[in-house]
Amino acid sequence: MKRKEFLKKGVTGIIGLSSMTALLNACTKTNEPVDKDEKGGDDDDEGGDPVPNPNPTGKVPLVATHWVSATATGSGNGTQQNPYTLAQALRLAQPGWRVCCGPGDYIGVNTNQRFDPSFRIAANGTETNPIIFFAQNYAALNTTGRSTLRHNGTQQGYGCPVLGLETGHHWYGFYITESLAPTTPDTGPIVCTGKYNRISYFRIDRGPTTWPQARADNNHAAIRFESTNGCQNNLVSDCWIENYSRENAFGSEQGIQLFSPQGANTTTSTGRLTIENCYFDNVQTALTSKGAGSLRPILGGIVFRRNLVRASTFNNVTGSVNFMDTSGELGRNQVYQNIQVGGNYLVICMAQAGYPHRDIDIINNTIINAAMNGEREGIHTASGGAGTRGSGWRIHNNIKTGTAPLFNFAYDGQSDAAVQSRSHNLSFGHSRWGFVDSRGTGVQSLAQWQAATTFDDFSLQSDPLLVSSVWNNANLGKLQTTSPARNAGIDLLNLNGGGTSATCHLGAYSNDNVVIGIRPL
Repeated sequence: MKRKEFLKKGVTGIIGLSSMTALLNACTKTNEPVDKDEKGGDDDDEGGDPVPNPNPTGKVPLVATHWVSATATGSGNGTQQNPYTLAQALRLAQPGWRVCCGPGDYIGVNTNQRFDPSFRIAANGTETNPIIFFAQNYAALNTTGRSTLRHNGTQQGYGCPVLGLETGHHWYGFYITESLAPTTPDTGPIVCTGKYNRISYFRIDRGPTTWPQARADNNHAAIRFESTNGCQNNLVSDCWIENYSRENAFGSEQGIQLFSPQGANTTTSTGRLTIENCYFDNVQTALTSKGAGSLRPILGGIVFRRNLVRASTFNNVTGSVNFMDTSGELGRNQVYQNIQVGGNYLVICMAQAGYPHRDIDIINNTIINAAMNGEREGIHTASGGAGTRGSGWRIHNNIKTGTAPLFNFAYDGQSDAAVQSRSHNLSFGHSRWGFVDSRGTGVQSLAQWQAATTFDDFSLQSDPLLVSSVWNNANLGKLQTTSPARNAGIDLLNLNGGGTSATCHLGAYSNDNVVIGIRPL
């Protein structure tokens, strides 16, 4: 069956917490994609009874086996009546422990080393029997009763990560602000160096914009994944990450950043990572998958789904996902059902040393009020020749509003050769649908774009009629009942459980019940 025939066959027709609470309460749980467990994360949580916090997904609540208090003296035995200090619990914890940490400040020692954190569990857990530490009140959902992780460092650029994870470590609900735990360049307040870890319901704030700046930050992120032995099968979910922008910083800022070691292979590469239902507010880039060249590739399996992103206004190139030298040996890279407000791009790839950018799905996303900057805009698959070396990009069912073009292939040197398939997208408010430098197609209508590229069958150039385009509004990105985006897409990821050729809406809300951003308990 020809590509057009196949595609046609599938179509039949904050910053305040009160605002966030309203947005959360407006959401209800929806179906998962069929392949939800194949990229290193899942939606299943550990069992037990709530003490006192229920399980994040509402399936089965957590139960504590041991307790920690910020006011403990060190003489406790880990019971609720006689709790451990955090240092004791970290030293003693074994696989199967579920440690409930009460409210208060937990203060560690600043090591001034970028991978030597103030707090780390001494023993490793396993994939099926992790070690779990959880806050009594989840910081992503509460402004009071927080369990705060910090250290005694005082100057940005001369601090260490506050929390480190190795293998089989699950952490839920803590609060970190870098005003109390400043870090060094090429790291961040949380570092993950192993496998089968989980970071959920944290709130992480870069802190004030006018702290003492010891030296220029670089590759600085709220959460950093990197290991010489492989950093795979990890999950970040339902976290609130804010202010990782270039405002009064001198290097790159990210919400989450990935690195691989020199000579990375399928065992040692960072990959198989899921980032879902997070809230990125005022970030330069929500996720940078930074392979750092042909000898340090990220080998894939990166899933970025159902996140809310507000791009920073303090840099002229901002957006959601930057794939740098990211390939597909460990699985397809998927960006789907995300909503972004502001910024310039949804996904770009910046080739540092020509490693192929392969096997990338950009499906059912909504980018609102994207600004044209003439550089990296919209969905940008071809930077520095990446388009001629990469392959396997599938781009479908996305909505874009704002002056930026939906596509920018300005640096590919030849063509949009990386694209495997592209259709059923909607763009509105632009002066050009897309830009392909080598074809001289910088200013054009949808019809001209289709003729020039042979892609974007069944795409639309019309107002998507969003219910709201306002950040933190509970109806952000939802479709009005008369929206032309309704039932105008083809559900290639089976997001709604109706099959991979079923009809779905365009944009992040492939149906009306999708949960975008932090899930309520």
